[in-house]
Amino acid sequence: MSQHTPDPAPLVPPGRITYGSYLCIPDLLSLQREVSAPPHADELLFITSHQVYELWFKQLLHELRHVCRWLDADRPLRAAQLFERIHAVQHLLIEQIPLLETMFAVSFNQFRENLRPASGFQSVQFRVLEFLSGAKNARMIALVGDDPEAKAEMERALGAPTVYDHFLRHLARIGLAVPDAILRRDTSQPHEQHEGVVSALVELYERSDELYPQFRVAEHLLQYEERFAIWRFHHVKMVERMIGTKVGTGGSSGAKYLASTLAIRFFPDLLAVRDRLSTGYA
Repeated sequence: MSQHTPDPAPLVPPGRITYGSYLCIPDLLSLQREVSAPPHADELLFITSHQVYELWFKQLLHELRHVCRWLDADRPLRAAQLFERIHAVQHLLIEQIPLLETMFAVSFNQFRENLRPASGFQSVQFRVLEFLSGAKNARMIALVGDDPEAKAEMERALGAPTVYDHFLRHLARIGLAVPDAILRRDTSQPHEQHEGVVSALVELYERSDELYPQFRVAEHLLQYEERFAIWRFHHVKMVERMIGTKVGTGGSSGAKYLASTLAIRFFPDLLAVRDRLSTGYA
């Protein structure tokens, strides 16, 4: 007779876990530390909002990496389902900006100088999110500051395939004519429009009933890019409202630099498809 192996003891004894202990609420609430002296009344809002952004960036990275895994497993419907959650998070990011705009510019400028030389440029998660989305730019690595671990993380993200690379590889495996040169491309570089990829995507769109799961992923990718651009636009207008044409605390040109990012395109092939669809397509 085989001996029964006892179940492992739970990490937290029964009855001991609470809402606060499970979510580490005391630790979480201890992380909002004003640096102005005396603390400015609006500094807590500034800190909390940006920490919340970082939490949602973490969630977006988590979901996008799972999208890549489902595409690698040739299960596009599961990838499409995750994009519904991703879009909902993006909506929250956009809707949070009006909350920051309840802070007057005169109030922000009373504690802004205490932030130097810190800058939003140094958000490693945001840069990794951009890289995973397709906006590869090696120059961003130098802006993260003197943090070797952060630089190493960004370097890994710079060289890794984007979510669009994973999608194109999936399309190639199901028989669409994605050029081999694209499948073997240098993934440390941003995506550029490629006529061969556009042709493969036109076929996907014109066979959308037959290849509906892949079509939905394509549309989700475009919606993801659109919502990212909407967030960028609202962020630019908020920064203009707060600091005008002043330079950023990290030395950037501030709103002028942010406005230049509005031209970034993650998936230029998907936009080009619209010019190639036949008039009979429904």
